[in-house]
Amino acid sequence: MINQKKPLIDSFLSEIQYALGAIYDNSVPKGINKDDIELNNEQAVKSTRIMRINHMGEVCAQALYRGQAAFTKDKKTKDQLYKMCDEENEHLKLCNLRLSELNGKKSILNALWYAASFSLGAIAGLKEGKWKLGFIEETEKQVKNHLEESITSLPKEDSRSKLFLEEIAKDEEKHRNTVKEIGSTEIPELVKNTMNTLSKVMKNITYHV
Repeated sequence: MINQKKPLIDSFLSEIQYALGAIYDNSVPKGINKDDIELNNEQAVKSTRIMRINHMGEVCAQALYRGQAAFTKDKKTKDQLYKMCDEENEHLKLCNLRLSELNGKKSILNALWYAASFSLGAIAGLKEGKWKLGFIEETEKQVKNHLEESITSLPKEDSRSKLFLEEIAKDEEKHRNTVKEIGSTEIPELVKNTMNTLSKVMKNITYHV
């Protein structure tokens, strides 16, 4: 967590370290049974591509929240963002595990996606007084919609990936409800549409690389 009393260089280095962890760390959750799902090559390739997109989504979620937390002046918002980052990290581990089981690779562009998402989050942090928590709510809404799309797109034989994504979707819905209860403010339609367009571009590219 960033401490506002830290020297700027310390905060910067802390964010770099966190970013590298989110992008390159291969940690997986503990206590989960081994995969016993058998998929043919075509099914495995499709599942890998879908899980790679979701892994990228979790990387971006962390960047969005870290970016907003770094620049918001509201302590309550900052604390909520860091808490959500911790929970998103667990989602990242689930995606790491499933990609490993599928012998799949992460997106080679995750560093670029992280930087872009952090920048967008920073803008939201600077606009905090006007947008309040609306940016988070819209992010969670779009993530939930994407997860539902992913679940229906998976090969029907891949019940394990489906289970993981359903678990993540439940948490995302909780995040959205939390910020609504705190009192989020709806963000402009232009911002919503921009977020949605960027998300589609990133998903289409990440599906292949």
